[in-house]
Amino acid sequence: MSLRKTKKQAQPESKIYIGSKVFDVFLILFMLILSVIFLYPFLNVVATSLSSNRMITTGQVTFFPRELMVDGYKMLFKEQNILGAYWNTIVIAVGTMVISLSLTSLMAYVMMVPDFVLRKQLSVFLLITMFFSGGTVPTYLLIQNLGLYNSWWSLILPNAVTAYNVFVYRSFYKGISPEIREAARIDGAGDLKILTKIYVPLSKALYATFGLFSVVGVWNSYYEALLYIKDPGKQPIQMLLRKIVFTSGTANMADFQQMISNGAMNQLNVQYACVIATIGPILLVYPFIQKYFAQGMQVGAVKG
Repeated sequence: MSLRKTKKQAQPESKIYIGSKVFDVFLILFMLILSVIFLYPFLNVVATSLSSNRMITTGQVTFFPRELMVDGYKMLFKEQNILGAYWNTIVIAVGTMVISLSLTSLMAYVMMVPDFVLRKQLSVFLLITMFFSGGTVPTYLLIQNLGLYNSWWSLILPNAVTAYNVFVYRSFYKGISPEIREAARIDGAGDLKILTKIYVPLSKALYATFGLFSVVGVWNSYYEALLYIKDPGKQPIQMLLRKIVFTSGTANMADFQQMISNGAMNQLNVQYACVIATIGPILLVYPFIQKYFAQGMQVGAVKG
């Protein structure tokens, strides 16, 4: 009887094991197909930017460059203001990230403290801003009246604090044991020291995640710069690349048109080179903060 029972128990376990393996194989194949679908547009853009006009016009470019050429990138980096535009974008992106993380952390911390008297009022105020906004025209008038027009501050300060980020920060801070804060209080630490010495080091994943969100949001944005920045020397890289992509308005316009008419270059060479020039720096930075980014996404999902 005991042998029969063990055989009957072994059969379901073997079926479960086989079913699990089949599901794993199916899941791996499914993820590979999704990866190809997601990667193909990016690889195609890279390949097209490096391929010859003949290969592009005949539709022979897929994943890899055909008849390698870098004339599109040469034409792009002949732009006189491109390095200055890159510098402007870096300053705006880093400034937005630093100010956003700092101000959001301060507001979230005071809203997390139980004995803060204006905690409920601030929560209601922030909640209202999630549903209502002033709109483009009032924001434009506000920027102009504050004297921020045609300056980097017009792109940095409007993105300094968002209600959603404050609520996520506050939820994350609440997950940290309150006994740590009380112990630091007993030792004589003030709120600012508690925030910078305790909460900030314990929130690296949170800061990495939202810091990346902040940088990417500013890096890819051109609409605000189109409205508020008129000085070409202060414009970010997106404004310059937008001009090239939509109007082919390169500094070497005559050379560019001549190369296109001669068949030496395709218009997509320069346009797709602009795309790679835009996303390239973000792709270089992302691997260094990827582990914190993954942790921050998981914590945000759990903490709500």
